[in-house]
Amino acid sequence: MIAYTTIIITLLIFFGVFPRLYQHLFGGDIQRFANAVRPNPNRPRNFRPPILSPGSITIFLLVFIFSTGIKVINQWLQSERRSKQIENEKLNAELSFLKAQINPHFLFNTLNNIYSLAADKSDLTAAAVMKLSNIMRYVLTEAKNDTVPLEKEIQFITDYIELQKMRTTDKTCIDFIIAGESNGKQISPLIFLPFVENAFKYGISTRELSPISILLEMQNGTIHFQVKNSKHKYTNIRPAAKTGIGISNTKRRLDLLYQNRYTLNIDEDPKDYTINLNIHV
Repeated sequence: MIAYTTIIITLLIFFGVFPRLYQHLFGGDIQRFANAVRPNPNRPRNFRPPILSPGSITIFLLVFIFSTGIKVINQWLQSERRSKQIENEKLNAELSFLKAQINPHFLFNTLNNIYSLAADKSDLTAAAVMKLSNIMRYVLTEAKNDTVPLEKEIQFITDYIELQKMRTTDKTCIDFIIAGESNGKQISPLIFLPFVENAFKYGISTRELSPISILLEMQNGTIHFQVKNSKHKYTNIRPAAKTGIGISNTKRRLDLLYQNRYTLNIDEDPKDYTINLNIHV
C-alpha cells in the first residue's frame, strides 16, 4: 500500500510540474517561433501555463482511476484466494476429525465381536484376530488418503463381512453382490462401512431368520450402494439415521466430499430397513 501511494504522489507531481518545467525549458523557443509565424501583440511574452492545466488533470485522473481499479481488483482476488484456502483447510481438518472418530468406533465394535468369540471359546477367535489385523492394516495405510481405488474398498467390506460371519448363527443369511466394473474408479475410504455396521448391529437375531442383503453396483459413472436388513419385534432397534457416530459422520463426509453428487435415502417399514446411496464419481 505504501508503494502504491508513493507512485500516485509521484504521478501527481509529474503531471503537475512537467508542463511548467517543459514551458520553462523550451517555452522561449516555441514562443519566438509562434510569434514569427503569427504575431500576437496582445499576448504577454512571458506567458506560462498554470501548474495544473485541465489536460494534465484529466490525464492524471484517468491514470489514477485505472491504477486504483487494478489495485482494488488485485486485493479482492487475494482476499478470495485467502478465504478459499482457509475454507479448504477447515474442510480438511473436519474430514480428518470425522475419520479419526470413525476408526475407534469401528475398532470398538469389532473388538466386542471378537470378545464374544473368545468368551464362547470359539475356535474362530484366532482367525477373527487375523482378519481384524488385515482390516486394521487397511484402515491405517489406505484410509488416511482422500480417495482409494474402489476395488480396495470392496475388498475391505468383504473382509469385514467375513469377520462378522464368524459370530453369527445359521439364522443369519448374508448376500454381498457386486455388479459392474470397478477398475479405475476412486471412492472416499470407509464411506460404506457405517451402513454395513448398522445392518449387523441391528439386523441380527438368534430367534428369527435375519437376512442381510448388500449390493454394490457401478453403472454409467454412478456407484449404487444398498443395504437391507430385517427388523425384529423383540429387538430394540432405533432408526440408524438418528443413532451412532458412524452414520452421522458419514452423512457429513458425504456433504463435504460429494456435495450435489450424491443421494441418500433411508427407508423403514415394519419388516425391513433399507438404505440406498448413489454417488456420482
